[in-house]
Order: sequence, then structure tokens, then C-alpha cells
Amino acid sequence: MPSPLRAQIYRGLWFLGARLYGPSSSFKVQRLPFGMYLETKRQEEHQILASEYGTLQSLRRLTQIPVPRPLDIFSSSDTSYLLTTRLPGHPVGLCLDSMSEAEVDAFNNELHRYLTELRAMPKPVGIKHAICNAIGGPLYDYRMIAGQDYDKARGDFIEPFATEDDFNKKLQTPALPGVSHRSGHEIVLTHADINMRNILYHNGRIFGIIDWENAGWFPDYWEYTKALYVTKVNRRWLSMMDQVFAAFGDFRDDYFTERKLWYYCM
Repeated sequence: MPSPLRAQIYRGLWFLGARLYGPSSSFKVQRLPFGMYLETKRQEEHQILASEYGTLQSLRRLTQIPVPRPLDIFSSSDTSYLLTTRLPGHPVGLCLDSMSEAEVDAFNNELHRYLTELRAMPKPVGIKHAICNAIGGPLYDYRMIAGQDYDKARGDFIEPFATEDDFNKKLQTPALPGVSHRSGHEIVLTHADINMRNILYHNGRIFGIIDWENAGWFPDYWEYTKALYVTKVNRRWLSMMDQVFAAFGDFRDDYFTERKLWYYCM
């Protein structure tokens, strides 16, 4: 189908979805009829959607992690589109206060199982950088973006890193010259935005993990610290994340280093 016609159809579906369901929590994502969601970006941000599309394809093929099925991706002259299926459930943050301790334990075990699968994914042989997005390209990570001066030429992308040392240097701030992460972590596939909005929960089960645009190959502590970066004060969530990640390693030193650096993020 010609791109102009596809773009016109998707704009029409977006308008219809907004009339039927109202706007979503993100102005760049819209629920559509027929059990679908449509995500849009500016054309120059197409690689964000390309990385998400590739990640979803791999996860559906190689794991049991419940993720949306990617249906289509393409760019028009000014907009990129990613069409996916809709998953059942509600953001777990809406359920957190009413969950029993038994339900919390079951949730933690289920999330740990899915993250274990994610972290065991082999890096494709064609990816040459140590730390990069899920398909080997530039990183799109709001924690990193917040810690950098804006560069119009670079936009919201961070170039991939050949080594963890290079990554650590990028995270440093001149205000804290002695604060830096250590190297030597295992590099694993990471969702990089695990939070109370991106896990869909219903009847005691996780029905979906969504919003994979930040996904990439990161040091093994990054999933944990990013899960606390967004939600810094909800004690139940913080305790749950401690339990979920305990079996992956002791990331307390990494977390304390990150906390110091967070205060110098814009």
C-alpha cells in the first residue's frame, strides 16, 4: 500500500480512536478500534520505533514475555508510525494499594521470571557495540537525556558505546568528578522503563509489559535503578522492586551512585 494512503488511513483511525476512547496518557499513543494501539514519532525519530518493533518481534519469537504483537511500521514524509495489538489489563499502579501480600508475592515472582528471560536473551552477532539500543543503534533513554546538555544536532539520541567505561564517562557530571560507576558488569537486554504504568495487571496476573522504546543493552544494574528512577517515593513499589531484583545481584552500590547523579539531571 502506498505510504501516503497508509498515513491517511492511520490518521483516520487515530481520529476515530480518540472519539471512541478519548486520548491516552501519552499524546503520541492512541488506542484504536479492533484491539490495536498506534504510536507516532517525528520522522527523524523513526529509529526509536524501529528499535521497539525489532524488540517486540524478538521477544514474541524467543520468550514467553507478554508483549504486544507488532503489526506495522513505516514513515511518511514527516511522521513515523508503529501499529501494535492491545493487551488486556490495567497499569499495576492502579491496583497496587489494593493488592494483598500474597498477590504482591505472586506479582514479584512472575515479573522476576519474565525479567530472567529478558536478561538471558543473546545479543545478535551483528551488534558490535557493548551498550546500545536493542537493535544495535543509538540509545533513547530519558535518564541519560536528562543528564546531558541538549544538542540540537544529536537530538534525543545518545550514540552507542564501545565499552562500559565509555558509558560510565557519559553518565558522569562535572559537579561530582569523583562519582562514577564501576565497570565489569554483565551487559544484558533491558526494558529500561519498568514502572507502575508499563506493567498491565488483571486478576492476579501480569498480562503485558509495554512501552519498549527505551529498551537496549545495558549494564545489569540499569533495569533496577531505572525502575526506581521514575517512582522514587512509593514505598510498596520500591520494596517490590528490591524483592524482584534481589536474585539478580546486589545493586545497592550502583543505586547509591545513580542517586547522587540523579540530582544533577535536568
